[in-house]
Amino acid sequence: MRKTPVQKRSQLTVGYILDAAAYILAKDGLKGFTTNRIAERAGVNISSLYQYFPDKTAILEALQRRHMEGGGPDPAPTLARLQALPLKQMLRKLVDLAFEEHAANMQMHRTFLRELPQSTRDRLDGGESLGKFLSIFDGKVRTSGDREQLYFIARSCLLAIVHGCVCEKPRWLKSPAMREDVVRLLYGFLKQRNQAPPTRA
Repeated sequence: MRKTPVQKRSQLTVGYILDAAAYILAKDGLKGFTTNRIAERAGVNISSLYQYFPDKTAILEALQRRHMEGGGPDPAPTLARLQALPLKQMLRKLVDLAFEEHAANMQMHRTFLRELPQSTRDRLDGGESLGKFLSIFDGKVRTSGDREQLYFIARSCLLAIVHGCVCEKPRWLKSPAMREDVVRLLYGFLKQRNQAPPTRA
């Protein structure tokens, strides 16, 4: 962004712009995603839009940042409920959440994945999603190896599969069989590593 909105009025303006951008992206994809259409939909002058965003890529980045920060309810209670479940049940709920969230915002996710470089998505995330992912696995798997590496592999597999479905096989996002296969993949990997550290003689 060119500048950060500080006053209430400017914050509302940026919110209108991002709401309009999300609507156009979901409805028409990138073909209709222009700064003029976004400004018109938001009910703001195009010059007001350019005060905050130099181009539509900057708007895409701001949309992804807002999406990753979560505009909905506080995720902490959901993470706490997941953490309380046995490993396989937790994985099943986690996979369901990932598939359903991407299915509900498929056009937006597809655009993020295709139009924003991985380096940009990593920068916007700042490692936060990995931290949340790691937190729900506390105490679930005992291993003598590197736990962070273990969960990084599991998270990367889940994201790669879900993002692959978004871009290549969107119908599989609604497939119970696909979800169950992903659960079996993750559970088999983690269960195989679920070993108590070797005891010293």
